[in-house]
Amino acid sequence: MTSGPYRFVRHPIYTGVLAALIGTAIVGNLVRWLVFAPMCATFIYRLRIEEQLMETAFPTQYRAYREHSRALIPMVW
Repeated sequence: MTSGPYRFVRHPIYTGVLAALIGTAIVGNLVRWLVFAPMCATFIYRLRIEEQLMETAFPTQYRAYREHSRALIPMVW
């Protein structure tokens, strides 16, 4: 899949959830920040596993796709 939001980021669902968590943490209190931090770590861990699986399943295509899209944040990472 290389169209729609996948054109910009390889994990748009993670991007959306993290954006929602950041917004909640900003308007929230310390407890919400304590929830946000482990969620970020979990998503990054899962992202790496998923990328390894995709690289194994589609070595040529996925490598080319990675060159033209970011993992979570468009134009950044």
